[in-house]
Amino acid sequence: MQITFDPHNAQECDETLGFIAQAQPCVVKMWLIDYNESQDADTPPAQTAEPDTAPAAQPETAQPETAQPDTAPAQPETDCHGMTHDDAIHSTPASKNADGSWRAKRGQKEAYEAAIAAATGKDEPAPAPQGMPMPQPASVAPATPPAPIDYKTMAERFMAKMADPDGLPAEYEAIYTALSIGYDDLETNQTSIARLWNYMDAVDNGDDHDGCVRHAMSA
Repeated sequence: MQITFDPHNAQECDETLGFIAQAQPCVVKMWLIDYNESQDADTPPAQTAEPDTAPAAQPETAQPETAQPDTAPAQPETDCHGMTHDDAIHSTPASKNADGSWRAKRGQKEAYEAAIAAATGKDEPAPAPQGMPMPQPASVAPATPPAPIDYKTMAERFMAKMADPDGLPAEYEAIYTALSIGYDDLETNQTSIARLWNYMDAVDNGDDHDGCVRHAMSA
């Protein structure tokens, strides 16, 4: 005998099993065995868990360095004295002289020069070494007037040169005239005596007449 029913319909399964149980208990047992095997065959196999595979690490890409902007403040412009422009003493707009210094403001010459002296240190004396006294300027000794020349000594020297053909570069009258010497007071006039003496010194040094006159008049 063949029994047909839908094994997936619970109600039909219950009715069919109840009928078979009353008719043939052994058939029910065999049918249950076949039924369980068919259910096992319909069950899909269990999925095998795949091992978790971590994604490969990506190599790090070096980031290019960004140049940092130069934030150093600009230095103010200075002149040849190392001074920055000052509207109080320098002309506006700022301009420089040929030597590289700032031009002075009109009417501020004294303040301008004082600022330069302060910047260059020219208004302060150099400090003396510690422990050493400042040297004092040597006092100038008063000039000692030359000793008066004796007329007789001068006259003897002058006469000897007149007697020598190469003793004087000019006649004595030309010498007297050039030296503004008078005959009347020659013996007592120390200026005239000194001029003749200095004239003869220049002769001994090899000067010509004009050179001897210049030497005598400037002595």
